[in-house]
Amino acid sequence: MKAPDLGIVVIAAGKGTRMRSALPKELHPLCGRPMLGHVLALADALEAAYTVVVLSDEKLGPARAQFGPRYAYAVQHEQLGTGHAVLQARPALPRPADDVLVLYGDTPLLRPSTARAAVELRRRSGALVGILSMYVAPPSGYGRIVRDASGQVVAIVEERNATPEQFAISECNSGVMCFDAEWLWPALDRIAPNPLKGEYYLTDLAEMAVAERGTGAAVALPAADPAEAQGINDQAQLAQAGAVLRQRILNDLMLAGVTVIDPAATYVDVGVSVGRGTTLWPGTLLRGSTSVGAGCEIGPYATIVDSEIGDGARVRHALIERATVAAGAEVGPFVHLTDS
Repeated sequence: MKAPDLGIVVIAAGKGTRMRSALPKELHPLCGRPMLGHVLALADALEAAYTVVVLSDEKLGPARAQFGPRYAYAVQHEQLGTGHAVLQARPALPRPADDVLVLYGDTPLLRPSTARAAVELRRRSGALVGILSMYVAPPSGYGRIVRDASGQVVAIVEERNATPEQFAISECNSGVMCFDAEWLWPALDRIAPNPLKGEYYLTDLAEMAVAERGTGAAVALPAADPAEAQGINDQAQLAQAGAVLRQRILNDLMLAGVTVIDPAATYVDVGVSVGRGTTLWPGTLLRGSTSVGAGCEIGPYATIVDSEIGDGARVRHALIERATVAAGAEVGPFVHLTDS
């Protein structure tokens, strides 16, 4: 039997004013990749049938130039809520899919395994709506997952619309949602504007699904690690997300046999490769498309950018850019090596 096709819609049209930056929020670099690039890498890992990125007018050109024609693009000319944003993706769909997973361009910490679990829950349960929830203390700023006495999801209530009892709920909506595609696209037309802001909220579809199909039409899976689903809204949160990603990268390297003397003082971009038996000393920065061979000593205080370091090389107190270091070579101290 043919496996179900997964379609993905990435919402990245927000203004991002809290970043206080001329650079669009989703294009801020994070461990060697734009924030949005991490989300698109997640979509690739899920082997989506299609990925449609919903952008504002000013973000369309830069994003298309950076990520190319591999993805489909749609424009949300007015920011009228998440439901309205997903609706803008409908004309850009390249082909049908069985499920639609909605992701956000400012949530770069989400792991493929977590997103896949939310999709599988919806498929397995037969629900129309699958929600990735999270427990946050305090839950300020997030919509609340409302369950009935039997524990079944009945609605998602935005914080500004919550009653005092709902406000106290600690299970929150992460924003990541998976839908039965056949039901989703016509259902978007039935979302009513929120009376407080006049926006169209994707979260209203949970209550709508339960009203139409009854108990079990909406399900929620709490994330094991709430940090995975938290969005980035300002420079402080960007730095915190960078620390989480760097730690993940270093953990993977250490499990593969790389010695990291001080993880708090070592910076390795996503996509950098480091061979077994190599030692990274404090002050090491490995950036871009760098590859480091096996049995090397890198650092202290070495910055290597888009370069290739051969097996057994030693680099200390040096800056290496777009260069190749031969196996067994010693570079430094106090050297700037570049091919330009």
